[in-house]
Amino acid sequence: MTLVRRHLVAAVSLVLALATGIALGAGPLSRETLAPTRAEPRSAAPTPDDSADDLAEAVSPVVGRERLTGRQVAVVITPGVAPDDVEGLVASVEQAGGAVSARWQLGRSLVGPGETALVDTLGEQLLEQLGEGVADAEAPPYQRMGQLLGAAVATREERPQVIDEDGMTVRQSLDAASLLATDADEPRGAPLVLVVVGDDVEDAVIEGLTTGLSQRARRVVVAGEERSGDLAALDEVGLVTTVDGTDGAAGRLAAILALAVPEDNPPGSFGESGSDGVLPLR
Repeated sequence: MTLVRRHLVAAVSLVLALATGIALGAGPLSRETLAPTRAEPRSAAPTPDDSADDLAEAVSPVVGRERLTGRQVAVVITPGVAPDDVEGLVASVEQAGGAVSARWQLGRSLVGPGETALVDTLGEQLLEQLGEGVADAEAPPYQRMGQLLGAAVATREERPQVIDEDGMTVRQSLDAASLLATDADEPRGAPLVLVVVGDDVEDAVIEGLTTGLSQRARRVVVAGEERSGDLAALDEVGLVTTVDGTDGAAGRLAAILALAVPEDNPPGSFGESGSDGVLPLR
């Protein structure tokens, strides 16, 4: 963790320096503003001896503040995710000024081994009912299912959208098959999707679902406790951003910054073991 702490200290120092520079440049540097005033208490500067999560906990209110203001995030949860991890990510989204449109729990039959035939058959049935405009009939089963899932929970528009009739049909069908459940009565499609992975999922399953989702949302971030086979497989594909270490404050901050980056930024690999660094700073 020493290397992670060192990288996080450097990243945090850069972000705080930029934030300070912006704040100074925004106001008039008059004689009054430069005059000595009574010292106000300040947070202690981060040191290499602090843990990465302690540092992130201290700076998150500054670094993450208003990063997601006015933005809505759909949280998609695979089986095996600890409830506390989800609560921590939801709280981080809200602390950054965003809102969670809904939490979507994927059923084990959707991601479990040996369920390809079920996913394929249901996808074909939905396309026969709705037409090929809602998903690509030629796509592999899980990529097609990811597109269908995206039609039900996400939007390519900048602002949340009321889900159309096709999307509602997909929701109802997936719910009836115990493949998808939500905590919201009438959730809207969200531009940002945060996929939280738990138990190790077969590469073809997680690749297909997230590839399909990325074609229906403005940005998809896939997060997990560790950079297991799931995240490593997605890094190789390079279509979505991945973040590990989200059971701690450093990983949660990385996830928030990954959701907030401009849409034209390429996907990356961030977090405790991210190949592109601890935090996305662009």
